[in-house]
Amino acid sequence: MDTSEDPLLPQVHGPIPRDRFHLVYLIFYLLGLGSLAPWNFFITASEYFKYKLRNTTQPESEYLDPQYETELQAMFESYLVVANTIPNLAFNFITALIIQRICLKTRMIFSLVLVILMFVLTVSLVKIDTDTWQSAFFSVTLVTAVLISSGGSILGASLFGLASLFPSQYVQATMTGQAMGGVFAAVANLVTLAIGSHVVDSGLVFFMFAVFMAVLTFIGYGCLYCIGYSKYHILEIGSTIAIDVNSHEDDVNYIDPDHGCSYYINILKKVWKEGLSVCFVFLVTLSCFPAITSSIVSVEKTPTEWSEKYFSALVCFLLFNCGDWSGRSVAGSVQWPKYGQSNILLVFSVLRVVFIPLLMFCNAQPRTSPMMFHSDVFPVVFILLLGLTNGYFGTLAMMYGPRRVPPEKAESTGAMMSTFLTTGLVSGSLIAILLMKSL
Repeated sequence: MDTSEDPLLPQVHGPIPRDRFHLVYLIFYLLGLGSLAPWNFFITASEYFKYKLRNTTQPESEYLDPQYETELQAMFESYLVVANTIPNLAFNFITALIIQRICLKTRMIFSLVLVILMFVLTVSLVKIDTDTWQSAFFSVTLVTAVLISSGGSILGASLFGLASLFPSQYVQATMTGQAMGGVFAAVANLVTLAIGSHVVDSGLVFFMFAVFMAVLTFIGYGCLYCIGYSKYHILEIGSTIAIDVNSHEDDVNYIDPDHGCSYYINILKKVWKEGLSVCFVFLVTLSCFPAITSSIVSVEKTPTEWSEKYFSALVCFLLFNCGDWSGRSVAGSVQWPKYGQSNILLVFSVLRVVFIPLLMFCNAQPRTSPMMFHSDVFPVVFILLLGLTNGYFGTLAMMYGPRRVPPEKAESTGAMMSTFLTTGLVSGSLIAILLMKSL
């Protein structure tokens, strides 16, 4: 079909545009960073929320003392997990199903605007005295968390769908950017610990940075439509689908062999191994991190600043996130198992389950079961390897999945892979609750 005269299709004269100065790659890195950084900063500010929900009859400095813990403080983290996981999984599925019905621009812009508005609301409440209406603040915070998680889920699934229209290294850029969001949050947490800033001021900085990152992501996405290389890939795939549909629109006897449920089933048949791989990778990781890893304390008998103040922040959060970021970065240049070795990738993804007993046998507290590893070296090594393998194998699976389908199905496949990933996250979070009770 000759499309040279159709003004709606991309007109390419001469060679296909190149990604000059790797600008589009860097934008996808930014989009990955911006898709998770806001939520990372939201959960990093857990002490801020505990301060807001504290027992106001006691001195402010005692807001973390277990003996003065309020009911709202005790419920907050478990409610926050529910407010994140359920909408996250639900909207990943919904996005994967509507990806052909609601255009990419609408999904991306709607989700980013929603996240920005919710963080602006969160920032506006930081300096307001909420001591007299803590229950209402608790409810507003949870509703905000649900909306942020919903928007972030639509954004994440749409972003992986978008990245799947490009060569596989752009999926890797997105994955690596997401890991960098975790590193930023962990570093910010360490800085606030080191300078000893007030918890409210720390919360304000976290949320303002989240707003900044969401706005920057919005701008980065808009820039993709101003660069020849990204415009070509986005419009070329769209035109392929449009041509396929339009070529049969006047044929009343034509029956589309690949529509509705069949469309998704055919994709699933091709990518189920990669999907299960990424699901298992994140299931194992979320079973361990952060629930078990953050409960590991130093084996030093004498309390020191290292063991009391920095051990968890450095070993649990920063070390894991740096390992995760490194694994995702390496996956861009070193790829083994190779594309097509889906069985090997799935086996390695499942074998990561060994990290669960290894970390549980470290000095995780409180515990009733025996401890096997009596040195701080063991949790350092295990958590670093947990992060490295999470980033590496998870990124390989996300890169390989969209390559197994025709270009016109790449966007839907990317969203489907995101749903597998989120299913692993949610399943791992639920397993973590059971594992913590068995310590």
